[in-house]
Amino acid sequence: MKELPLFSSKTQKNIAKQVLLGFITAIIIGAIILSIPQMTESGKISYIDAIFTSTSAVCVTGLIVQDTPTYFTDLGKIVILILIQLGGLGIMTIGSIFGLILGRKIHVRDKFYINTSYGVRNHFSSSKFFLIIVGTTFTIELLGFTLMSLIFYFKYSYPVKASMTFSLFHTISAFNNAGFSLFSNSLEGFQSDLPLNLLFMVLIIIGGIGFPVISEIISFRRIKQLTVHAKIVLILTAGLILIGAIMFFLLEFKNPQTIGNTSTSTKIISSFFQSVTTRTAGFNTTNISKLNLSTLLFLTLLMFIGASPGGTGGGIKTTTFAAVVAGAWSTIRGRKHVILFKRSLPESLISRALTLTITAIVIILFSTIGLLVFEKCALKDALFESISAFGTIGLSTGITSSLSAPSKIILILSMFIGRIGISTLSLAIAMRGTVDKIVHPEEKITIG
Repeated sequence: MKELPLFSSKTQKNIAKQVLLGFITAIIIGAIILSIPQMTESGKISYIDAIFTSTSAVCVTGLIVQDTPTYFTDLGKIVILILIQLGGLGIMTIGSIFGLILGRKIHVRDKFYINTSYGVRNHFSSSKFFLIIVGTTFTIELLGFTLMSLIFYFKYSYPVKASMTFSLFHTISAFNNAGFSLFSNSLEGFQSDLPLNLLFMVLIIIGGIGFPVISEIISFRRIKQLTVHAKIVLILTAGLILIGAIMFFLLEFKNPQTIGNTSTSTKIISSFFQSVTTRTAGFNTTNISKLNLSTLLFLTLLMFIGASPGGTGGGIKTTTFAAVVAGAWSTIRGRKHVILFKRSLPESLISRALTLTITAIVIILFSTIGLLVFEKCALKDALFESISAFGTIGLSTGITSSLSAPSKIILILSMFIGRIGISTLSLAIAMRGTVDKIVHPEEKITIG
C-alpha cells in the first residue's frame, strides 16, 4: 500500500501556528490568573513577574523571580502546578507529533491511523494518541507521588496532608522537568537522602527521555528490539549522566561551600543528582552560586545538550547532539555517509541538526549580551542564566530575582523560543520547499 507523508505542508504550517498560539494563550491566561490578589500573599504581583512566572511554568523551566513557597498562596501554587502539567503534557504530545512528522510515515486505510513506529508494530488511532500519553504520564506521576508521600511521612514525620501536598507538587514538577519547588532552597535540605534523590532522578530521567522512548521500553519485552532513536537516547543519556557525575565529583570534591565537607556517599549522591538535573530539570541539592567556575562552565555544556525529543526537558536534545558529533566524526574520517548502529543517517537530518545547534548558539549569545547590557553582572552569570532559560533548565547562580524588567523580558523570550522555537524550526525545515527553476553552477570554497 502506498505510503504518504504524515501531514501535508499546509497542515504542518497549521500545526506550527497552533503550537505557537496554544502556548502563548496558556502563558497569557496563566499570567492573568496569577495577577488576581488571592494568588499572592501580598495581594499583588507586577505584570512582568506574573508573565515571567507563567512562562517559566508553561515552558517547564523553573526560573523564578519570586520565591514560590513564600510569595504565592496555596491557590497560586495550584495554578502554577496546573500550568506545569499542561505545559509538560503539551510538550510531550507536540514533541512526539514532531517526531512523527519529521521521521515517520503512515498507511492510508479506512480510518486515519498514526503508526508511531516506536518499536510497537500496532497502529494507534489518532484520537487515542493524546490519551495514551496522558495515561502514561498520570500512571508514572501516581507511582512517584505515592513513594514520595511515604518518604515524607515516615522518614521526615510530615503530617499526612503536608506529605501529600509536597509530594504532589514535586512529583509533577520533577516528571515534567520543571524545577519548581516548595522549598526556598530547592532540595538542598535533602542532599544526603538517597531514596528521595533516587526518586527525583528517576522521575526526571523518565520525563526527559520522552514518550517515544518510554513507549519502546514498555513494549521491549514483546518486540525484543529498539529503534536507532531509542538507542541513541538511552546510551547518550546514560553516558552524559555518568560523565557529568564524575566531572562534578572531581571539580567540586574539595569545595567546602558545596560538597567539600560532606561524606563520600553524599558527594556521590550530589554529583549524580546535579548531573541529572542540570541537563533537564533545574532542581539543586548544592548551592549553584558557590560552584567553582570550571564546574559552572561544564554544567553549561550539559544544559545546552539537554533532554530528548518528545520529553519535557529542554536543550538542543540528545539526538541533535549525537547527529552533529556523528556528522563531524564522519567528516574527519573522510566518510561520505554518517553511520550510527549500522544505519545511515540522511544528509538532510545532519543539516537540520547543525542548523538547530547554530540557531541555539546565536540566540544564547544575543541573550547573554542583552543581560550584560542591562545588568551589572559577571559574564559567567549572564551566560549561565541565558543557557538555563533557553534550555528550559531553571538553574540560576542567584541573579534572576534581581533582574530589571528588560532582562526579564529577554529571559521570557529565551524560555519561550527555547521551548517552542527549535521544534517549530524543525517543522519549517522539514516542509517542502519550492523547486528551483534555475540550477546554478557548482563551485567550491576553501574551508578550515
